[in-house]
Amino acid sequence: MVFTVTIVFFSRSARLVTAANVIAEGARAVEGCQCNVFRVRDVIRDEEDVRTYDRGILDCPVVTLDDIAQSDAIIFGAPTRYGRLAPELSAFFDKLSTFHEEGCALKGKIGSAFTEVGGPGHGYGGHEATLVTIHALFLQHGMVTVGVPPLPPLEATPNASVFGTALRSTVKSGAPLDFESNSIASRVRELNEAEVKIAYAQGEWVSLIAKQLHDDGAIA
Repeated sequence: MVFTVTIVFFSRSARLVTAANVIAEGARAVEGCQCNVFRVRDVIRDEEDVRTYDRGILDCPVVTLDDIAQSDAIIFGAPTRYGRLAPELSAFFDKLSTFHEEGCALKGKIGSAFTEVGGPGHGYGGHEATLVTIHALFLQHGMVTVGVPPLPPLEATPNASVFGTALRSTVKSGAPLDFESNSIASRVRELNEAEVKIAYAQGEWVSLIAKQLHDDGAIA
């Protein structure tokens, strides 16, 4: 049976979006998975200046509440800003309150998270606080939280966390993105081998659990 995994991100950086696409590849490795990648529209700062975004990001479709409602699993990603969740994604979370008014419509869906943290001079640190903040949203909605499964790269990768994929930003903006390419090499650009393995494993693990819950029937 077909089930849906939705990846929702906010970022101006190609690197975090590349991670989103690697996570999507992992999710699609599970039979029956339909996986879509969306971005959150910035309602705090306008998007008129495309120079503030790495090329290709604004071409990604904007997520809607219907996209969320139709998903069996949602994986949210955004940068960590000075030890806290980026406000652009936080603003989108406020819109999800409508699901409480509809009888806890997100109850039983899978929730997972990923983030990117800057280096020295960019408010480094706080990535686990951001991941836990996103997990707190899942708990508020009665969702099933899923992190990264145990695997060797977690032991050796800086910023690795069982709460979700966490990247350290080390590259400059401006790298091109290709959301349509079928080449995995185009999606792993700017990520090291361990980060790719962690991101892929997260997507696959979320997808496996979503498939099991979907096939067994909705949680009452």
